[in-house]
Amino acid sequence: MAISWVAVNANDGTIIADLPTLTVGGALKQTLMRYESQTANLPIDGAPENWRQATRKGAVFLVALSEPEENEPRGLPLWGGLIIRRTRKVGNGVDLSLVTAEGYFDRVYVEDEAFTATAQNIIVKTMAEKYAKTTTTKRGLPLRVQIVGGNGVLRDKNTWKDAADKTLYSALTDFSGLIGGSEWTVGWEWVDEQKLGLVLYVGDRIGRTPPAGLGPAAQFYLPGSVTEAELVEGFGADEGANDVMAVSTGTEGARPQSPHQKVTTDLRPRFEFRWTPESDIKDISTLTQHAQRALAAMKDGSLAMTLTANRSEAPKLGLDWFIGDDVGFDIEAPEFPDRLVGTARCVGWELTDETITPLIDVTAVRGID
Repeated sequence: MAISWVAVNANDGTIIADLPTLTVGGALKQTLMRYESQTANLPIDGAPENWRQATRKGAVFLVALSEPEENEPRGLPLWGGLIIRRTRKVGNGVDLSLVTAEGYFDRVYVEDEAFTATAQNIIVKTMAEKYAKTTTTKRGLPLRVQIVGGNGVLRDKNTWKDAADKTLYSALTDFSGLIGGSEWTVGWEWVDEQKLGLVLYVGDRIGRTPPAGLGPAAQFYLPGSVTEAELVEGFGADEGANDVMAVSTGTEGARPQSPHQKVTTDLRPRFEFRWTPESDIKDISTLTQHAQRALAAMKDGSLAMTLTANRSEAPKLGLDWFIGDDVGFDIEAPEFPDRLVGTARCVGWELTDETITPLIDVTAVRGID
């Protein structure tokens, strides 16, 4: 099940060339609200005549397409990476370093912004369209924004300042760190037969939950399509805590900080965690929201599960399931004597020609002691 590649103009989405001989250095990866990197190589033998235009640094995305589907003969666009480095070495062709579109958000800066009683997903949409999208007056990416599931709760956000030199990526990351904050991810779509475009999906939650009384549409089984399964549990310094405080930058001998957010029913000793979600937060309630969200994520430590499945047998990414969706699994193996069974959210994925690996956020799953 080979993936095919095309080179795409980063500014308007026009397809520049097909790249049938391109190879990548490992699995393609996508994660909610985070950029990912990859390397690739284009042999000169077999490259299109316009290969220099098709590998121009900072100007081209390389987009991976799935095998043709009945309802999409061109293949579904699964992943795209902006070329940020090109190395030509005699006898080795062209080596390329790539970063997903979220990485571009870290290359544009936010100016003075103020939002009062504005729905949180509207804030994200406004910021992305202003700073990342190609317009008649400003170059950017061929981006549209799609709000998923409603505009979200009202927020007052007026602390973004030009002088803080904050990138769009860091601003959106900080904003999503609020308890109940917006989630977002970037995907690709066909605009017409010669153009691909980027879509920023934003919502209170990205992805689907199954209807009441039903299981998820995508199910992963061992024995079955799953070839490898791994569960990692941690309670290290950045993984687990039952006493959390969020702090900000101090001024004149005073430092804004949240009250301690604690789990009082935990049988473990006290494990504290303090950090600065944003340096310019002065509002204690905002810091408290950050601390509450961190406590919810850290109170039971980290739990990471990966399932690697055969792509030809597994539910199809982009058709049966998408990033953010709930997926089901049932793993039988000696390492899980009670079986590992449940429904969990897919917060990312890794993809090769032969395998698909949903990256699963595991909570309340049977088979974990």
